[in-house]
Order: sequence, then C-alpha cells, then structure tokens
Amino acid sequence: MTPVSENNDDIGGSGYSLEDLSAYLDRGRIPRIPAVERNAECQAILASMERMGRLSREIVEEQATEPLSESWYDSIMREVMREFRAGRDIPLARADDGTELVVTEGALYELIRAVGDGIDGLLVGRVRLDQPEPDAPLDVRVSVSVRFGRAMNIAVDEMRNGIRAAIERHGDLRVGRVDVTVGDVHLDEGEHS
Repeated sequence: MTPVSENNDDIGGSGYSLEDLSAYLDRGRIPRIPAVERNAECQAILASMERMGRLSREIVEEQATEPLSESWYDSIMREVMREFRAGRDIPLARADDGTELVVTEGALYELIRAVGDGIDGLLVGRVRLDQPEPDAPLDVRVSVSVRFGRAMNIAVDEMRNGIRAAIERHGDLRVGRVDVTVGDVHLDEGEHS
C-alpha cells in the first residue's frame, strides 16, 4: 500500500485511498497501519466495506444464482464514500464555558446504516440529512430495499423508529421528520427484477 500524495482520494487525511483501504481489508488488516487504525473516517469506511461484503455474500447465498453486478457494488461504494467524508459538523450541545460538542454528518450516516443492518430483510441505500438552522430538528431521509416476502410497512416502521431512537440516544439532537422510502425489493431465489 502506497500513501497517497496530493490526491483527492486521500481519506480523512490518512494518506490512503479507498483502493488502499480495500486492499488493506483484503489482507486482514495485516500489517497494521497506525495512520488508518487511528483515523475515524478510515475506520467508518472499513466498517462499511466489511458490512457490504457480508451483505453481498448473504444476498448471493440467499437469492442469486448469478453474481452481483459490478455496477451495483460500485454504485453502493460510491454512495458510501460520499457519505463517509466527514461532512459538516452538526451541533449536539454547548457547555456553559462555550465549548460546543458536535457530531459529523459522516458519523450520523454510519449510525443510520448500523440501524438498517440490524433489521432483518432490509438494506440501506441513500441517506440524506437536513438541518436548515443550527437549533432546528434534524430531518432524515432514507431509501431502503426490502427482501421479497417481508412486510414493507413493518420494516419501514422498524427503520424509522430505530433511526429516531439511535440519534436521540447518542446525543442531544432533536429529530424531526424521518422519511423511509422503499425504493427496491430483493427477490427470492430464481426470480429476476
């Protein structure tokens, strides 16, 4: 793995690109690279890559006799990369001494994806956060895919309630709207979309 220099692919100032992190994960994170292991953005991306690998294997085992198309995987990874750039800071709390506690958009994206990972038959697609004013409630929009045969309304309610609970549990953010849209269905084995 060669550190990136003067490259937009540098993740979190670590000096490593997405391709480097993928190779590092493929090697079982050996030898350990401290610049990657201590970097929050790198850790979030590695966690997403591990999750994507797990989900891809589950989908293949569960549903498909054909391998997942490379374009599907590439589009998901592009979305993950976009989301895990730290993004703007969202204020959580302000101490009496004026110190402000913040969370990055990237951390909230990871939290929302983790909620989706815990829901049977649901895959998280695109996540959008909107907070027009610093003290306004945080609105969340998520697109998901639900496994064929899984009750969509139940999966959506679990996702919506899980997002609200997770965000409120991890900080003083007020959550406004939580819109969960089913944009796709994963079909059972032998069926094609």
